[in-house]
Amino acid sequence: MKTLTAPIRQERNFQIAAGERFVPSVPVSTHEVVALLSAVTSAMAIILLSVWASGLEMTAVLSAGTWGIGFVFLGMVVDNREPTAFLQLSTGLALMVLAWLQFRVSPEFMILSGVLVATWVSVELFRRLR
Repeated sequence: MKTLTAPIRQERNFQIAAGERFVPSVPVSTHEVVALLSAVTSAMAIILLSVWASGLEMTAVLSAGTWGIGFVFLGMVVDNREPTAFLQLSTGLALMVLAWLQFRVSPEFMILSGVLVATWVSVELFRRLR
């Protein structure tokens, strides 16, 4: 009986196939496509979750959660020295206003706050994955 042994290579780098040497933009574009797909998927999940949550009869709890997310954005402004700090400040204040509106006026303002948070999550996720 013959036995064949195959050594296991411990390389951490990906091997580029022969066809990809001629088209060097293929690996770069696949990374960007996967990053974009991840960002869009997370944004859609957050928006669908906010649409589902707006139909529940828990307006006080959901308003408090939105209010808390507004405080998280205001907390990020304190440590941020970049130009995005103004956008985070305006988002935090807008989330607090939306929390008050969804408690006093209509729970459907939860959808708008979900879209606002989903925008931030998808942009940051795309930036980190790209």
